[in-house]
Amino acid sequence: STIWWLGYDTPELDFSMTSTTRAEEGADDLRRFVAGLRTSHQGAPTHLTVAGHSYGSTVVGVASSQGNGLGADDIIALGSPGMTVDTAAELNIDPDHVWVGQAEDDVIDWVDNLTLGKDPSERGFGGKNIAIDTSGHNGYWESGSQSLANQGRIIAGKQPTTVPKERDDWPFVPFW
Repeated sequence: STIWWLGYDTPELDFSMTSTTRAEEGADDLRRFVAGLRTSHQGAPTHLTVAGHSYGSTVVGVASSQGNGLGADDIIALGSPGMTVDTAAELNIDPDHVWVGQAEDDVIDWVDNLTLGKDPSERGFGGKNIAIDTSGHNGYWESGSQSLANQGRIIAGKQPTTVPKERDDWPFVPFW
């Protein structure tokens, strides 16, 4: 099954989206929610994947990097402005189970690395980049796309199609 959790106050289109405050405020609730899913499940443990899109990936990053982490089998970050950590190893999960997807034309690429942590799609972060064939910041769930199929593979505990991390950190270089 799939559950969409939105148990935190999302930032508005202002400076709140450049701060980790809302992610920090929502992290404990997300950890408790995931722990509740594990506790209430009957039978053999299931494969549990936690995915975050945009600032939601920042919430996932804070929740996973603190305490004992999320207890997820896999983490997916889509269109992420940063997960508040410098490496996937800081997420209390095997970095081979941290999956990152970013569309080539996602506007988030212009704002990552500023205040929410290292861009998880860059080489030095660790984790694995999944193939994304959709466009824009909100296209990751386009029906029939490789992007959606890769997410489904991860959720099912199967290997998605991955791509190499193509760039290292982009230092801010003024154009003047």
